[in-house]
Amino acid sequence: MTFDDRTLKLLKRILVATDFSEESDKAVDFAAALVSRDNESTLYIVHAVKPSFVPLSDDFGAAEYVIDDIEQLVKDDRVKVDNIAAALKKKGVKNIQSIVAMGDPQAVIINAAEEFKVGLIVMGTRKHGFKKGIFLGSVSEHVSANSPVSVLVVR
Repeated sequence: MTFDDRTLKLLKRILVATDFSEESDKAVDFAAALVSRDNESTLYIVHAVKPSFVPLSDDFGAAEYVIDDIEQLVKDDRVKVDNIAAALKKKGVKNIQSIVAMGDPQAVIINAAEEFKVGLIVMGTRKHGFKKGIFLGSVSEHVSANSPVSVLVVR
């Protein structure tokens, strides 16, 4: 099996999704190992912050607290992603870009993959169990079903 130059060029841009779970930590390590083999490769670390819904009718000022909580959550998650990037740089990964975005995780991951023209998405997977899985599905299943590029699920 041979790969053409376009395919090899795309594999120099790898996106890894993290939700800070043990499973996503494994995916980050795997993706970093792939990227570290080539100094010209870039690793895109993506984290999605799920939006909280603000009540339409708010007579008690709850919306202000929800908005403040969301802003703090985004800041805290940005620090976590930056810490992951710093640790990977210490391990020798040269080119890293980190993205923290508000939105549905599946959409954030797929949009980032399209925007940065990556050739591979690496993700961890969690087993939710039968009942929860039927209703929620998994982010990795949704991404792999709708992604414009290959998805590698790390266990």
